[in-house]
Amino acid sequence: MKKESKIVKALVAFAFYLDGSEKYIKFKRKIDRLLNDTSYIGNRIFDIFMLIMVSLSVAILLYDIKHNVNPFFEKFDFYVITTIFVIEYIFRVWVYNDIHKIILEEYEESNFLGRNFHLKNVLIKIIKTKLEYMSTPFAIIDLLAILPAFRTLRILRIFVIFRLIKILRYTKNVNIFLDVLRSKKFELLIVLLAVVFIVFIGGSVIYVFEAHTNPEIKNLFDSYYWALITISTVGYGDITPVTNEGKTLTMLLIITGVGIISFTTSIIASAFTEKLHELKSEKVFREIEHFNEIYLICGFSDEAEILGEKLIKEKKDFLIVDTDENRVEKAALKGYEAVKGDITQKIFLKNLHFKKITKIFVLTNSDVTNTFITLTLRAYSKGAEIIALANDEKNISKLKKVGADYVVVPTKATALLASVYIGSPITFAVIDAILSEKKNAIIDEIKVIENSILDGKLIGEIDFDKYKILLFGVLKDKESQMLEKTFSLSRGHFYFNPPFDLRLEAGDIIVVMGYSVSINYFKYHIEKSSL
Repeated sequence: MKKESKIVKALVAFAFYLDGSEKYIKFKRKIDRLLNDTSYIGNRIFDIFMLIMVSLSVAILLYDIKHNVNPFFEKFDFYVITTIFVIEYIFRVWVYNDIHKIILEEYEESNFLGRNFHLKNVLIKIIKTKLEYMSTPFAIIDLLAILPAFRTLRILRIFVIFRLIKILRYTKNVNIFLDVLRSKKFELLIVLLAVVFIVFIGGSVIYVFEAHTNPEIKNLFDSYYWALITISTVGYGDITPVTNEGKTLTMLLIITGVGIISFTTSIIASAFTEKLHELKSEKVFREIEHFNEIYLICGFSDEAEILGEKLIKEKKDFLIVDTDENRVEKAALKGYEAVKGDITQKIFLKNLHFKKITKIFVLTNSDVTNTFITLTLRAYSKGAEIIALANDEKNISKLKKVGADYVVVPTKATALLASVYIGSPITFAVIDAILSEKKNAIIDEIKVIENSILDGKLIGEIDFDKYKILLFGVLKDKESQMLEKTFSLSRGHFYFNPPFDLRLEAGDIIVVMGYSVSINYFKYHIEKSSL
């Protein structure tokens, strides 16, 4: 009893040590990523290395069947390659779960309930969890792939086939194909049962018709073999029917086989089509991992298309999400990062990097959809600005209530532009040129950076003419009693055409118009002066 108590104390102490050891946790996590994380570059290098090792071992073992292998290669296979396989297998079993957590769970539970520590139960649980992994197909293949190294026992050479199968673990394309087959396992099982049934019936019938007249059919196995070869439309010709009944059955089996092959092909093709969308999405999500700041566009409407063109010019990184495959393809053809998915589903949202998303544009053609998307995304992203589209002015308040920072009404904007065109066609032409950037003239906002050439300066002290830009107005956090406020915005107070004695402060935003090259040159000087 005392001996068991000492063992328990030692196990618990060791479990606490491992649980608190950063080096141990980091090392185990690194090994886990190396073996299982397909997005980790180390995993890709490891897979290539293991493919080379498996290929070398298979080549040595196959050559050894009819030739005498050079002792160097024989030792290399046994001491190097097999050792690598053993270490890999041990590491995979090790990283599958944490034994020390099982020990700590039992320790905490026994303390809470005031009972003895059940060492036997802990050992059983540890063995069960490890056996869960060891009984998986790939784990069994890994274990059996080690056995051909002991080729002095000739019966173990048969396990060389498992080294060939082991290649599947390290080839992503083959794994994708297996995933496709697994996704349609029910349909393929139905096809398999149909083939078994037809082969059984066909083989039995041909045996009845030709067992006594056809010398090539000696037993039932020959008849079932013939039926399977015929239904697969291979037709080796080693067994051919000699009776009219047998020939008629052959024609029926060939027609049935063509139908089964066509049906099976359509099942696999549809599965590949579904998988292709998933692979495209995975590729896009891997690419956006490298972005520092992301704009999320929900719905590829006409407004989203125009916004995408604008963001491309400004060299902004953005992601388009839409439920319609045609719209996603259209966006992809324009060179945009686009994925098909439902932005309101939790499974899809888990793939998005909300920490990197700074602005969200909700631009579908349905106000109901826009409201639901805004509500969902506001719950996931508290800091990002949400700009939503409202096709009906009545829905502006609803969108703002569910979390939209700004609401755009395209019909209202169109009506305002139309009124400007009717009353002032020249003014309309100027606005149109600025908005469409036909003359490379743009309206932009510039933030006053602390300790820059703008910070603490009066408007009159800044030589805007030098940079060939025109000042429209200033957005300030605090309202000034000395100035006539033009607009009250959610971000502050906007003053149009401010006086020369207005002092700028860090955090203010000035709105200017000019050629893009002039504005960019001005921004460069502001940022340079703040350093």
